Amino acid sequence: MRNYIVDAFLSAGIYVYSAAGRSYGNHILTQEQADELFTSYKSKFAEVEGLRVHYRDEGEGETIVLLHGFGASLHTWEAWAKELVKSYRVIRVDIPGFGLSDSPKRHHIHVDFFVNWLEHFLNHLGVNQCHLAGNSFGGWMSWEFTLQHPNRVDKLVLINAAGYFTKDTHVRTIDYANRGLFKKLLAKGVPRFVVKNIVAKAFGDKSKLNDFMLNRYYGLANREGNLASIIKFASQPPIANVDKIKEIEHPTLIMWGAKDAVIHYVDAFKFKHDIEGSRLIMYDDAGHVPMVEIPEETLRDLKAFLIN
Repeated sequence: MRNYIVDAFLSAGIYVYSAAGRSYGNHILTQEQADELFTSYKSKFAEVEGLRVHYRDEGEGETIVLLHGFGASLHTWEAWAKELVKSYRVIRVDIPGFGLSDSPKRHHIHVDFFVNWLEHFLNHLGVNQCHLAGNSFGGWMSWEFTLQHPNRVDKLVLINAAGYFTKDTHVRTIDYANRGLFKKLLAKGVPRFVVKNIVAKAFGDKSKLNDFMLNRYYGLANREGNLASIIKFASQPPIANVDKIKEIEHPTLIMWGAKDAVIHYVDAFKFKHDIEGSRLIMYDDAGHVPMVEIPEETLRDLKAFLIN
């Protein structure tokens, strides 16, 4: 059982991984190595629909579930979770195929698979109703889940959420994953500079991407099996139920970084238009992950929404 002192050494461990033994071009981490580097005393594992899933379940009170974006992990929510656990039960999870969770075994994956998986995951934890917040791909999952299971969601929070897939949507991770050269990297993994190039596009202020975050993205991208999952997902055309978004009747907060280079801010106004009564907050200096770039400001707005 890990204890609190582990966190003091985690950054150093990730740095050693990123710097040592990688010069010869082998970037792949085994699942055991990844578990050792990226779990903490907060980590839990469960088998849901035949998949080993990594999650964290902390705090007490009303439940809020946080879903990360494509290629990310539950660590995305670290700053939010640290504060929210003081007043809420906070559940964050590595979506199957990302972070430390197993990849779906089926060849073709539709968003309905993830919605169904989320239902079983919440059942496993005994969560009948919750506030649901998602970023990017996690935002897409969130509004699709709300449509299919309206009685299980109280309030909905969409943070630079995917779904409309307009011509202005430009997911760099998917671009790279669909290139033949990228697929050839499966055997040895993706170099750190390539990961940095991709992840930096998500930040409006590139200085907010520190080495600790970058090394975590680098390590988890190269976790055994994760690259194959990313390529599998990226190779399939997105099919979203956008024609049904107008059916959402839940209190909805739309949070958007105006400097998003992944999903154009025009989609924020589409969500605002289609979800009656929703509220949109635009953050002028943030990019695709405002909850990471400006956690204090976004947390303030989130708390006000949840209380009112």
